[in-house]
Amino acid sequence: MSNNYLRPMLDPGSPRVFNCNVMTQKLLKEDPESKLFFRNRQLNTILLIKDTVPEADRNDLTPSVGTKLYFPFNEEDIYEGGRTLFLHERGAEKIIANHFGESALDPALFEEDLQIMKLLNGLPSLDPFLMKDVFLRQNISMNESYFDVTEEVWNEIESFMLQRFEPLVRAAFPDVSATDDKARQLIDKIWEARDLEALQPLITGFRLPQDKALDIFSSWRGIVYYSYQYQKEQLRVVDLLKWLGEVNHPYTGVPTSESKTVQKNLGFIRDGFRSEWQTIERIVREYERSYDKMFKEKSSSTEFLEFLRGSNETYWKIGNCLGKINHAIYCWDAMTSRYDKRVIPWAQLQSVVTLLSLIFQSEKKATTDVAWS
Repeated sequence: MSNNYLRPMLDPGSPRVFNCNVMTQKLLKEDPESKLFFRNRQLNTILLIKDTVPEADRNDLTPSVGTKLYFPFNEEDIYEGGRTLFLHERGAEKIIANHFGESALDPALFEEDLQIMKLLNGLPSLDPFLMKDVFLRQNISMNESYFDVTEEVWNEIESFMLQRFEPLVRAAFPDVSATDDKARQLIDKIWEARDLEALQPLITGFRLPQDKALDIFSSWRGIVYYSYQYQKEQLRVVDLLKWLGEVNHPYTGVPTSESKTVQKNLGFIRDGFRSEWQTIERIVREYERSYDKMFKEKSSSTEFLEFLRGSNETYWKIGNCLGKINHAIYCWDAMTSRYDKRVIPWAQLQSVVTLLSLIFQSEKKATTDVAWS
């Protein structure tokens, strides 16, 4: 597979890819003493990729989206291809250690690195905000240069999310105003989603299952974040859908079989893109409707409480869908933006179409190593 083909799939910029390799190289050029992402220096040559877990490999403990580790064949040029491994696969820890050679990784530091990987494995996507947030909430010191989130953007997202938590606290404690210290503390506890005792009044008031309460609050946080992302991405979604609908430029000298294949794949991509986006819209619409009924109209709490109880599954679904959408937009933009009005040569169109088809392929089968190697 050519470098040009792999590059947009692996470059930093997509919420489905954390390119630790390239980001580490950049940091070390700027400062050789930079604190690296993983504690074992060798592990900073890998990439983390969010990908669909094949249905046959799923169980109650395995979400629909898994974390693949990408080990490049050439650590200096990751685009030459590499080997991949799902983090949840049996024997993954041993395989990781063996890849770098016997005794190459410090065992104590490797335990810390595995904890970092497992935290990221608990996210449906690798958005910089979510990554930075999960490490802050776990009090794990990380080099924030790996998370491209400006203070302005961070504050904007945080403000959006915290506003959604305030009505929940007011509903549980009618006598508490939003400016009270107690209200602010509870909002912070919802944000952290770690203190079961502090959240007990909310858990009791909303009749949430005790053993799943923290997961519910954590998942709800994620859904609120993705609803923010949904609002931000709408214009770019329209741009890509419009391009997909207009890719009928005349290409001379193109074999009929190739043209038919491209047109068929374009239809597949359009259908897949619309399906994922419609799922996102449906989730956000249901969430907003149930939220408004409970907290704005004060007409019914049933729908919102049902939404909360099913939030874990919803969180992974919307994260997976938005991850695919954003990955497709990033790859499309990277491969077409330099061309006037995005009218691209035939060979480039074939590459774009093949790449986008891989992103939207069926969840019933795994994304094979061909997609990354």
